Amino acid sequence: MNVREALEKAIEFEAQARDRYLDMAAKVAEDGETRLLLEQIAREEDSHLKRLTERLKALKLMDI
Repeated sequence: MNVREALEKAIEFEAQARDRYLDMAAKVAEDGETRLLLEQIAREEDSHLKRLTERLKALKLMDI
């Protein structure tokens, strides 16, 4: 696995994690506080996803 493949896999994992947290917030959170916590964690995962995507774009521009 090279750095580009590692970033692509990490992006996939972050997107899946974000989606799981949003799904839990919508379907299984029993109260507003829990729902808000899960939504906050999903936003953090989305932030990771954006940073990783930016790194991958930079690598592609450098043709690595």
